[in-house]
Amino acid sequence: MVEGPTFSPGLPSFPRVESDLFMPDRIIDALCYLPTEEVLLDLMLSTPPQMAGYANVFGGGSMGLLGLEGMNPDRMRADMSGAEIKRLLAPRLRPLALSLDDFADRLEAMGVERAVIFNMDEETPGRVKGLPNDYYAEAVARYPDRFIGMAGVDPLKGMDAVREIRRCHDLGLRGVSVRPFMFGLPPHHRKMYPIYAACVELDIPVWMHLSVNYSTLTMEVERPAHLDIVCQDFPELKVIAGHGGWPWINEMVAVAWRNPNVYFDISGYLPRYLARPGSGWEPLLHFGNTVLRDRVLFGSVWLLMGQSIRQLADEVRTLPLDEDVKEAWLYGNAARLFGIE
Repeated sequence: MVEGPTFSPGLPSFPRVESDLFMPDRIIDALCYLPTEEVLLDLMLSTPPQMAGYANVFGGGSMGLLGLEGMNPDRMRADMSGAEIKRLLAPRLRPLALSLDDFADRLEAMGVERAVIFNMDEETPGRVKGLPNDYYAEAVARYPDRFIGMAGVDPLKGMDAVREIRRCHDLGLRGVSVRPFMFGLPPHHRKMYPIYAACVELDIPVWMHLSVNYSTLTMEVERPAHLDIVCQDFPELKVIAGHGGWPWINEMVAVAWRNPNVYFDISGYLPRYLARPGSGWEPLLHFGNTVLRDRVLFGSVWLLMGQSIRQLADEVRTLPLDEDVKEAWLYGNAARLFGIE
């Protein structure tokens, strides 16, 4: 799930492009981490304290991977200045990182036509300021035919969040990303509504974490039924329900069926498990192959998965779906949502 900055021990293997069973003609990765040194460092430094237990679920060996066994990022921030932490971590992260140019080349080699890169702004609840949205806007400006950017916004910042959405749109970012559980706000809370109004005005989608989370905060605020209320109030709003709404898949399917501008990505899970009996994903495979075939997006969040984007996309190719549906999940639906010719 897209919840925190731990690194999978599989990260060093990412630059290798393996010869896999399938080579999808076209892929759009609808939720993709940038593996640059600046982003990796930011992920280590800007982990909200609410995510302290996250490493137990994804990539628990991140500090050991960096040669810092027994060290805790929260403790480091309490005991060291930002500059001191950077001096300690930067040399260790550098061998794991890719430059923007190298990553763009890797995407092309894997058949990834576009990658949707994203930021988070959780400064108010997490009390940590991360990379500015400008960093992601600069990546998009350098590779406008390879990257689509989504700006992180903090709904607790009120009108400043609205101004940030508009500023980032002027910079070339074409979406907004937010994790409601971090703010303790269900999607239909009044503090979220100015964000939706700005997105409708600019005709850009909002990506919203709607699934289980591994923080110290409740996951109840992210039930898909709350999103249904939003869509009734903002029928023009384009929404991406992040991580497919699991474990509330039936509820997620119902919300998407009722609201034609609701999409959901399958990021944060190995696609092969979607077909495993008893996984809870059965309704998605059924309805995603029929009435909701044009609403499912492939997203990798590969940094957490220990696999390359190409390998994760190949797993989608093994699912019991019609061939044209696989193409829609991997490319066509995201192309239509983001206005790609």
